[in-house]
Amino acid sequence: MKILITVCLLLIGSLSFAQKVLEVKDISQPNDVYSSPNDEAAVIIRCHQSIPLRFISSMDKSAAPFRTELQGSDSVYYIAFPTGNRYRGRVLTIAARGFVFSTIPLELQPKQLLSFLVFDPNATVDVGCYREHRNKGVNEIKRSNYMEARNQFIVARSCSDVDKLENEMNIAMVDSLIFFRQKGDEAYNLLDYVSAGDYYSKILALNANDSYASNRNTLCQRSHVQECRSLFSKAEFYYTEKEFDKAKELYEKVVAKECSNMSIATDRINAINSLQIAKKDHARVFTYELRENVPLGFSYGKYNMHKVGGFFQMDFNTTLFDAIRSDCKYGDEKFMEANIAIGWTVKLYDYVWIHLGPGLTGKGYYGTYLSEKYPKKGYGETDLLDTDKMGEDLTIPKEDIPERYKPGWQKFNLGVAISPVVGITAKYSYFALRLSYQYRWAIQSKLQDFIGRNRFSVGVGVAF
Repeated sequence: MKILITVCLLLIGSLSFAQKVLEVKDISQPNDVYSSPNDEAAVIIRCHQSIPLRFISSMDKSAAPFRTELQGSDSVYYIAFPTGNRYRGRVLTIAARGFVFSTIPLELQPKQLLSFLVFDPNATVDVGCYREHRNKGVNEIKRSNYMEARNQFIVARSCSDVDKLENEMNIAMVDSLIFFRQKGDEAYNLLDYVSAGDYYSKILALNANDSYASNRNTLCQRSHVQECRSLFSKAEFYYTEKEFDKAKELYEKVVAKECSNMSIATDRINAINSLQIAKKDHARVFTYELRENVPLGFSYGKYNMHKVGGFFQMDFNTTLFDAIRSDCKYGDEKFMEANIAIGWTVKLYDYVWIHLGPGLTGKGYYGTYLSEKYPKKGYGETDLLDTDKMGEDLTIPKEDIPERYKPGWQKFNLGVAISPVVGITAKYSYFALRLSYQYRWAIQSKLQDFIGRNRFSVGVGVAF
């Protein structure tokens, strides 16, 4: 219980001061023997006299040295311990003011003598030539004085106790720090904030205490963000104004600098490349389309060299405008008609593409008709209004329709058909020729003859 209380007091007393770490090195010799009249063993602890030591054993009431002497600048402590099975698992704790505790497991045999060297690995005096210059070099690294640190490591090369492998690794590390700072400063002066930030980050990975590299790295990040915003804003302006060459150049800089919006810039570059390739290949085609009964038509599409494109086609007649103005009526021999189709374009051979896709046809007529009486190509004497739907049992030829039946002869009817199209487009340089076939499937079968079953169209236009 007393030992436990002592350990706790030592711990409490050391917490506020324990900052550094002592290193323990086993310097025992295989033939060392402790001469004792009984089965005791002994431990010798050597440490610089500037660091007084205290000892605590996990198995013994006391671990006080039976002798302490001064050898040169070192204090040497001699501690004896009883041995036996009851002392298996013994741990010796070493305490010193200003240092965290160090522990040594001790599995002692009778007459055994163990020796340990305890030292401050960061000390710069009375620790040997190599360790003195190594520690000075490490301290200079912490102060970011890399040339002075390198000088210390170079001096350490000539020490008789030099650890060659460790010292060469330290020289290589400080050379890297010098190189990274030089390259980082060069990139920073050239306003290359990405490269500069990378070099300063590498410095911080080796020496987190480098405040110069830390400040420069923060400035690089801020400058990089501002530069990215400026470049992307200018690129978007040129892209909106369709000045694609200037926009592309700026977008490429956004990507090269790894800006946060580089994914958007990449999409813009791809879009510009696609537009420029299409322009070079004259992939866009606009043609004037001519079809039976619908003389007003056009088509527009992209006919790409290496991928599927798309097209839009529309045609109609002038009667459509009469219908919009409500100038059409029962008895007219011309019918409003309009066609719309969309679809895909696929290259077959050089200069030849196939186009195909779904479409829709609408054809209008006027009048309330007798059951099963639908107009065909035009009106005849047999095309009669169904006056019964107006409250009178009377059929009247078209030329005898009185004014009171005006609502009947102005009633609008629309025949609708699903009308897919397929065709071939030939394109060379700036000239394009389209041939299309349209199949019509009437929603109301009774209107199939009125709408027609198929149509052909011819288109002539430009590729650009």
